[in-house]
Amino acid sequence: MVCLLCNKFQEDVLTIADFWWRYERKYSCLHCFSAFEKIEKKKVCLSCFKYCSHEICQDCRRWQKLYPGYKFRNESLYFYNEAMEEFMQKYKFQGDYRLRLVFAREIRRYLKKYKKWLVVPIPISRKRMLLRGFNQVEGLLEASNISFFQVLKKPYDREYQSHKTRGERLQELQSFELMEGGKEKIFQRKVLLVDDIYTTGRTLFHGFDAIREAQPSEVRTFTLAR
Repeated sequence: MVCLLCNKFQEDVLTIADFWWRYERKYSCLHCFSAFEKIEKKKVCLSCFKYCSHEICQDCRRWQKLYPGYKFRNESLYFYNEAMEEFMQKYKFQGDYRLRLVFAREIRRYLKKYKKWLVVPIPISRKRMLLRGFNQVEGLLEASNISFFQVLKKPYDREYQSHKTRGERLQELQSFELMEGGKEKIFQRKVLLVDDIYTTGRTLFHGFDAIREAQPSEVRTFTLAR
């Protein structure tokens, strides 16, 4: 196989996990893939998956004050380390759409427990779609063979989140709306809201807030990286 990360030909080596799961094609070599740091659930905040020595981190305690009564729960697969930053730069900003396949197997396996949930990707604006050519979150889900529904829309654009400071991200105003027919689709359903990266949580809380208007029975969130 040719590794999509280093573009070198590599022998497809079987791992222990391949004996537990049905074998699936890999799109990166072991050397490149080992640079991604998988999250150990025992070491993270139970609410947002941030590395933390306490059950609930300080960030989530602040969110609880801003959103009293919200039962927010996020899960993520990998920490946002140097390897993940490079991956996102190539996939998301340089537009290498092939890279959507790199984590397909891991995402599909992890989200198997949400098979009966309504999976909703975070949307991007029309302007950003025209510039990039694809929604990076939908690309990850499609590559993973995860069915999803577009019930949110982003009517207008703002500066890239990666260009903003933490404080600026936290001050962002609501930028999502329910699409026509979204309320009927969500009402009394379990909803899994999906994004590529959890940084401050602001984007996911906006999506979470918009979805709650339609009275789902439960909402959780998932991101590839934290």
